[in-house]
Amino acid sequence: MSEIKKRSINPLALVLGLSAVLFGFFLIFSFVYFFVKGGDNWKEGDKQKMFSDKGEYVAVIELKGVIMDSKKILRNLKDADEDKEIKAVVLRMNSPGGAVAPSQEIYEAVKKYKKPLVVSMDSVAASGAFYVASGAKKVFANAGTLTGSIGVIMEFMNLKKLYDWAKVERFSVKTGKFKDSGADYRELLPEEKEYFQGLVMDTLMQFKAAVGEGRKMTPDEVTAVADGRVFTGVQAKKLKLVDEIGTLDDAVDYIAKEAKLKGKPKLVYPAKKSRGLQDLILGAKDDEGGFEEEEKSLIDQVVTKLADRITGVKASGVEVLPAGIYVIWNGYR
Repeated sequence: MSEIKKRSINPLALVLGLSAVLFGFFLIFSFVYFFVKGGDNWKEGDKQKMFSDKGEYVAVIELKGVIMDSKKILRNLKDADEDKEIKAVVLRMNSPGGAVAPSQEIYEAVKKYKKPLVVSMDSVAASGAFYVASGAKKVFANAGTLTGSIGVIMEFMNLKKLYDWAKVERFSVKTGKFKDSGADYRELLPEEKEYFQGLVMDTLMQFKAAVGEGRKMTPDEVTAVADGRVFTGVQAKKLKLVDEIGTLDDAVDYIAKEAKLKGKPKLVYPAKKSRGLQDLILGAKDDEGGFEEEEKSLIDQVVTKLADRITGVKASGVEVLPAGIYVIWNGYR
C-alpha cells in the first residue's frame, strides 16, 4: 500500500491568500467604520452631537501642548463658527508656547473671531500661548496658572569639541556668509550673534505690539513685563495680563451670558476625525501624532483573530508597515 503524502502549503500562495482576505475585510471594515463614527464635527460630553439634535451650545476648543502647527485649532475655530447651533466658544489653554508663526496665525483668528469667545487658562498659558490669548476680548486664569513669559528665544548647540574628539570634520559650501549661521560644528561669530539678536528683537516687538493692543496696555506697561518672566494668575491680573480669576466653569458661564443663552450652558467638544481605508492601511496619523487607542485595539483584535482562524497563525502582535503590509508576530503554530 503506497504511503499517502501530505500536501504541503505553498508559502507564497498562503501569503497572497491572506493578503487578499485581509484586504477584502478592511474594505468592509472601513465602510462600516466611516458610517458608524462619521457625522457631525462635535460631541456633547462623551456623546456625538448628531445633526438631528437641536439646541444652543458652547464649544470648548483645547489648545494644549507645544504650539508647532496652527492647522487643527484654526479648523476647529472655523467649524465652530460655521455651526449654527454653536453660539459661543471657550478656548481652553494648557500650553507652554511654541513656534512664532503658528502662534501668530491663531492669535489673528482669535482677534477676528465673529462669535463670542473667551480664553480660559489651565495650568500654563505662556509665551506663544499668551500671544494667542492676547487676541481675546476676555481672559480667565486660575489663581495658580503660570502665564506671561513675553519674550523670544533662539537656541544653538556647539558640538565642535565632540566632533574633534570623534575625529569628525564637518564643513559647508555656501552662497553667503550667513548661510551656515548656527551650524553645530563651530561657534557663532560676533556678527552672527548680532544678526540673530536682531531677529529675536524684531519678533519681540511684534509680540509686544500684539499684547499692547489686545490687553489695552501702554508700551511702557508691556515693556515692564516683557522680560521672559512668568506670573501666577493673581499676579497677571494685577499687571493687566488677564481679566478675571476663575475656572473653566466661570468662563463658560460668562460667555453663555454674552451669547444670551438661557439655562445651563450645554458644552460640545471637537470630535475626532474618522479615517477611512486608505488612512488605516497606510498608517496615517491623526493631528496629535497617532491613532486613537480604541482604533489601535480594534485593528489589532480584528487582524489577529482573522489570521488565527483563516491561516492557523497564532498571532500575538501586529505591526502595520508604511506599505500597508500587516506583519503578524509569532509565526505558525
